[in-house]
Amino acid sequence: MSANRKIAGAIGAGVLMISSALWFKPREVQASPHNAAPSISLVQAVQTVLAANPGTAAVDATLERENNLKVWEIELDNDLEVYVDASTNQIVKTEQNWDFADIPLLGEWMPN
Repeated sequence: MSANRKIAGAIGAGVLMISSALWFKPREVQASPHNAAPSISLVQAVQTVLAANPGTAAVDATLERENNLKVWEIELDNDLEVYVDASTNQIVKTEQNWDFADIPLLGEWMPN
């Protein structure tokens, strides 16, 4: 390998290192209402849901975004999913999960 090729390779490697250091430099994180912590805790949301659905138990909970609203999604042991506004602690939506095996005729067609 000639001396010119070695010099050109070293310069190229140096340019790549400098440009990658500039490209991947640390940037400040911008505060956003989309990544702010919810004002209602998970415990408060679960208590609200269980008070509205006596005799049930919460089996899963996640913080989600629903229609530009930050909500706690609480899944109950009776296949209900209850959505609680993470800023007001109000129930905004309730959904029933359906199991096709429970529906007459369709349950016969479902594979095991």
